[in-house]
Amino acid sequence: MERIDQLRDEIARSRLLSAPYAADGIVIGGARVPAAGADVMVNVDPELDERPDLDEGALLAAVERVLTMTTAQWQRIVDAIAEDIEDAVGDQNVIETTDLRDDLALRSVVVLPDAVLLSFAAPKQFPDSWIRAQLSEDLVVDDVVVDEKDDDIETVQFESGDDLLDHLSSSDDT
Repeated sequence: MERIDQLRDEIARSRLLSAPYAADGIVIGGARVPAAGADVMVNVDPELDERPDLDEGALLAAVERVLTMTTAQWQRIVDAIAEDIEDAVGDQNVIETTDLRDDLALRSVVVLPDAVLLSFAAPKQFPDSWIRAQLSEDLVVDDVVVDEKDDDIETVQFESGDDLLDHLSSSDDT
């Protein structure tokens, strides 16, 4: 049995994700993030190519931390994201007056061995963009990026979480 299949089986036994399956070196499943009030897809990427010493327990603990965070932890994350974007926007005129904190809607979660990536829609403030946040292992916001949506492309797939991080960090949209 391949290591990714073993991770999938461990995640299935933990019942953290619903209907987990392995594809392209990651485990994917649905989950509820109660603090965010959202049902999302969660990708667990053990980065087996770069990290042959898979620590299933640490990955499961990271998934559980995200799914069981408190409302106060979630609010700190949302506040940090909004403040980062507000600082970047500065004094520019804004048409939409809805507070970004009220507009952010969690859409997906990626759990890596040493980080968590969150993807948000903000349909009023950023209708043509995704907001991506990278969190540390302790669920502290490390980076925020606003990426334009491309209407010609329905989905973008990455070989690994590192490839996704490289893509996010190379964005010039912030």
